[in-house]
Amino acid sequence: MAEFAPEELPAFDLLTSACFAAPGKAGGARVSGAGLADPTLTGLLWGVMGGLTTEMTLAGVRPGRTRWRQERQRRKAGGPDAPLPALGDAFPEAEAVITDHLRSAGREDAEAIAHRATDRWARRDWTTPQ
Repeated sequence: MAEFAPEELPAFDLLTSACFAAPGKAGGARVSGAGLADPTLTGLLWGVMGGLTTEMTLAGVRPGRTRWRQERQRRKAGGPDAPLPALGDAFPEAEAVITDHLRSAGREDAEAIAHRATDRWARRDWTTPQ
């Protein structure tokens, strides 16, 4: 002990005197198994816990990263310069929906406004009406 770890001699002397004072109790402590102070067990526990923590973190981050990328792509695609979706064959349906909303708001000229709105949408005419 003095050759390899001289700084631990005071603790070693204290432990050996305790073991010699009550040899039955000291022997029983050894039989009970490895304790948390055992460096091998502690190193093994830290390795296992570190690995589990890493795996749980990665399992939580991967789906979140995928959702974040999808949201970023969705926002990038829908900016102010993005092309407008075409109404296509939905013009009569869109015009009917606009007409219904305007009528429920009490507008008498609902049909004319709805027709003008869908016509301007088709032509991509965003100038201010005269």
